[in-house]
Amino acid sequence: MKIPYNSFISGINIDKTYCDKLIKHFKSNNHKAELGSITDSSDKTLVNTSYKKSLDLSFTDDSLFDEFNIHLTKAILSYEKKYKDVKNLATYSIVENPRIQYYKKGWGFKKWHCERYFHINRMLVWMVYLNDVEDGGTEFKYQKLKIPAKKGLMLMWPSDFTHTHRGIVSKTKEKYILTGWLGFKWK
Repeated sequence: MKIPYNSFISGINIDKTYCDKLIKHFKSNNHKAELGSITDSSDKTLVNTSYKKSLDLSFTDDSLFDEFNIHLTKAILSYEKKYKDVKNLATYSIVENPRIQYYKKGWGFKKWHCERYFHINRMLVWMVYLNDVEDGGTEFKYQKLKIPAKKGLMLMWPSDFTHTHRGIVSKTKEKYILTGWLGFKWK
């Protein structure tokens, strides 16, 4: 799938065997996973399964994280090449622990949302589909774009309301993603 240039969404493909490692890591540590949470208008973190229903596992395995940094660096360089000004405006780094998110059939992040809300330091979002889900993916509201969940596809986009999105909920298959955020410092 070709992602339109003016969408400010970038996509690269990463090693699919790495995706398998992350799913295996999640399954081995699912006892540590927590119900997915959202931040409400009073800046409280809460579980609201009518908005989002998932199991989330903080991504804390150092060896897997080191391996992921290679992929993240590649995605950042690709984004900077596509949208040259972002590199001139700010420097950025991971601001929160990345999360592996697991969605059973029928589960998902069903509500429209953006990634900034009360997380002021978030500049860019990245997400990796860890498995193929023919009837699942991500829908971007203002870009009028639906991106299918293809194993190894890593997306990056701005965290603001301009990129309001929601999950495309699969009725037939479970879905795994890895997601996280880059914060910024003005140059």
